[in-house]
Amino acid sequence: MVKRLISFTLASVLLLSTVSYAAKSVSDLKSELAQSQKKTEETKKQIQSKQAEKNSQKAKKDSLDVEIAGLQSDIDKIQSVIDEKNAEIDEKNNEIAVLEDELQATDKRLKKRMKVIYESGTESYLELILKSTGIADLFTRIAVVESILKHDNNIMDNYRNDIAEIAAAKEVVEKEKNEQVEAKSILAEKQNQIKAKQAESQKIIDALSKDINELKKQEAEQEKAEKQLQSQINAALKSSSQQSVTYSGNGKFGFPLTSYTRISSTYGYRIHPITGTKKLHTGIDYAAPYGTSILAAEDGVVLTSGWNSGYGYCVTINHGGGYVTLYGHCSSLLVSAGQKVTKGQTIAKVGSTGNSTGNHLHFEVRVNGSTVNPAGYL
Repeated sequence: MVKRLISFTLASVLLLSTVSYAAKSVSDLKSELAQSQKKTEETKKQIQSKQAEKNSQKAKKDSLDVEIAGLQSDIDKIQSVIDEKNAEIDEKNNEIAVLEDELQATDKRLKKRMKVIYESGTESYLELILKSTGIADLFTRIAVVESILKHDNNIMDNYRNDIAEIAAAKEVVEKEKNEQVEAKSILAEKQNQIKAKQAESQKIIDALSKDINELKKQEAEQEKAEKQLQSQINAALKSSSQQSVTYSGNGKFGFPLTSYTRISSTYGYRIHPITGTKKLHTGIDYAAPYGTSILAAEDGVVLTSGWNSGYGYCVTINHGGGYVTLYGHCSSLLVSAGQKVTKGQTIAKVGSTGNSTGNHLHFEVRVNGSTVNPAGYL
């Protein structure tokens, strides 16, 4: 009789210990989720803010790229003008060289002629005329003198014309040079503008890189949270209340929304909309308006109901048989951990909490702890 009493007492203690441990595990799970809610909500807001800033900075960078392209076009045009001016300057310089050669030749002829005039003096012309022997000879001598004077005048006129042409040519060259200097000044200004724009663009790129690195850290934390979530689910499944759940379905789940069926992101690898990296998307995203009712996909018992990092407000349901469904990014939750639910029951409302870029339902199906494509179970 005493032995039976001792055995009964020990069994009772063990049973109470098991129940207490299971209750503690669920309580701890809810407490940890509640404590992390404030911190993860702040992280979510930071991620969303950085994403908005990233989009804004990308738009600015695209605008800068357009400006830089426009400035480069202007530079190319100015360089074309400079090349044309250089060609014109070379041409004018060649003309000056030719004129200078002619001037030197003219100068030599003029000096020679001036020497003759200087040596003979103006009286020599008069003496030449007075020494004429007759009328015919007089006119002949006068004609010779006129010819000499005309020749001398032509030399002087040509000399003056050459000087004027050279001066005009030099003026043109100077004008071309001034235009070139002005064009170079414009070019330098444009180049400085480009450098300033490029520096500004580089700052934006650096800021984007910093934001992306920060977002990648956030993503790593999200992945860690997913693993922790699975551990929590596994721990909750070991509790006495969850072990009693028996799967009664036929392998197909009900649709988790009332009427909205548009898929905004499928299951599988994709470019993450926030971090821009290629990652496995562990569920299906269904686009739906804020506040749309979310339905339990099958009968079961709620494993967790609360905040879970990147998932935002999230519900997980144990359907038995190793099947667990997850409903993420909810705006509000209508069930609590340990509560029994039936297929089609409203358990939450659509929102955009956690790492989300818009109102939608993130729906997951997990079999024996591993995510699978929900499309095969609907």
